[in-house]
This record gives sequence, C-alpha cells and structure tokens, in this order.
Amino acid sequence: MAITIRRPVTVKVIVTADLKERLLQETQQAVAQLDLELKQLEFQSKRVLSDFAKQGREALTTLQQRLEEERQQRLNVKQELLQRMQAISSLELGEEVVHSTVEADWTVEVGQSWSQIQGAEIVLKDDIVVEIREPGRLTEKG
Repeated sequence: MAITIRRPVTVKVIVTADLKERLLQETQQAVAQLDLELKQLEFQSKRVLSDFAKQGREALTTLQQRLEEERQQRLNVKQELLQRMQAISSLELGEEVVHSTVEADWTVEVGQSWSQIQGAEIVLKDDIVVEIREPGRLTEKG
C-alpha cells in the first residue's frame, strides 16, 4: 500500500558574484523606494496636519500619532534592509544559503524509512538546478 503526500523541499543557492550583485541591487532599490516614501510622507504630513489643526487638538494629536507610526514602520523596514545588505556583503562565494522552501508530491510506502522522506534539497547556481539531494539516495548532479 502507498499514498502520495506533500513534503517540504528546501531550495538552496550557491553564492556567486552575480547573485551577490543582484541581491545588493534589489535591496538598494528597496531602500531608495523607502526613502522616497518617507519624503512623500513628510510632505503630505505637513499639508494634512495644517488642515487638521483647524479641527481641534484631539484630531490633530491622533493624526500625528498615526503619521509617526507609519514613519517609524518605514524606518524599521529600512533598517532591516540595511542589515540585509551587510549580510549579503558578508556572504562568501561558493557558500550555500537557504533561498526558500517548496512542496513536492512524494509517494510513501509501508516499510519506508521516514528519514528518506524528510530533508530533500534542490541546489541552484545562477538560477540553474545543479544538484538534487535526497536522504538515502545518491546525489544527482546536473
């Protein structure tokens, strides 16, 4: 007897110069976008706050708090991105890092070792599958 299940498969990437450059560029673009959003938020805040000042102190205070929360949220994301850039810069060429997890169908049979089902990995190099690893089986290289 056998059944088909969905199992997680870890996708790893081998760090190359091209990968590092691409990741750094994507992160820098995200930081630039956040900087732009922060400038827009500041500009809009000044305009909206002057409009709300006429509606009373309580409404103004509530709006100021909301705007500050939005600003702080963006600053936190920016800080995370800057830390990510540092982490990317410190990656060593040839190092394997986890990229994501996907699911795959797998047939499970009576008597099969559970450890053979868990721990599958796909390894990418410059977006090309270079290796498929499954516990208990020979490694396939492409």
